[in-house]
Amino acid sequence: MKMRIRRADPAGNITIFVMDQAERKDYAAISNQLLARKDLGVEQVGFVEQNADGTTHMQMMGGEFCGNATRSFGYLMSLLSEEKPQEVEVDVSGSKELLKAEVDLEKGTSRTQMPLPQNIVTLPSVQGEQYNMVVFEGVCHIIVESAPRDQAFVNDVIAEAEKMLDCDAYGVMFLEGKKMTPVVYVKETGSMVWESSCGSGSMGAAVYLSREKDNGTYVYELHQPGGMIEATVQKQNGETVLCKMGGPVEISEEMTVEITW
Repeated sequence: MKMRIRRADPAGNITIFVMDQAERKDYAAISNQLLARKDLGVEQVGFVEQNADGTTHMQMMGGEFCGNATRSFGYLMSLLSEEKPQEVEVDVSGSKELLKAEVDLEKGTSRTQMPLPQNIVTLPSVQGEQYNMVVFEGVCHIIVESAPRDQAFVNDVIAEAEKMLDCDAYGVMFLEGKKMTPVVYVKETGSMVWESSCGSGSMGAAVYLSREKDNGTYVYELHQPGGMIEATVQKQNGETVLCKMGGPVEISEEMTVEITW
């Protein structure tokens, strides 16, 4: 079956948007075929759905929340609109609320409002160390302040996180100052990807880095293998009241791929 897709590049975190309608029970099979395509270099897949009221929804391949896909979806919605709005409300998986994306088509950038963190929890000891996990609706990110470790370490950390909380996706964010290396596991598809960049992981890192700060706005530039993402946290009385994340986005023309399942 032929399906129409768009390839988005938000700071190297290559995201395929499937533009044709399919049943959600088939999303994992479709996504795994696209993830296997070396020519596309895919790290994640989102499905563009039409709601009953005529509005548009973006459903990630495992029902998780993804910041880079969210801001890319906002960019796509502005690109496809005759009015080319600079602010777009987006309806995406992993967020109960509509989120605002600020789009600049001329500069090729998109920033999105992010869901607020639900909690920061401490994992039980993993290989003799304890790590904090920033919990969002739809995704949980474990922050590891070190150079990237091996896959066995990542597997152990995620296994401990799964015992503690049930999340649609788990990220391990290796932080070295302003440098971040993200790994993301999505349960529904069973995919484990060392990503070029991670939007929600960047937000998780910013929330973690600002965890002991009080009133103010804190901006973090996180340099990742595919590019830089800027994450902003606003705090009042020690509580996080606003999260935003943004950076460059490129979106391809529509193309067609053959999918079987």
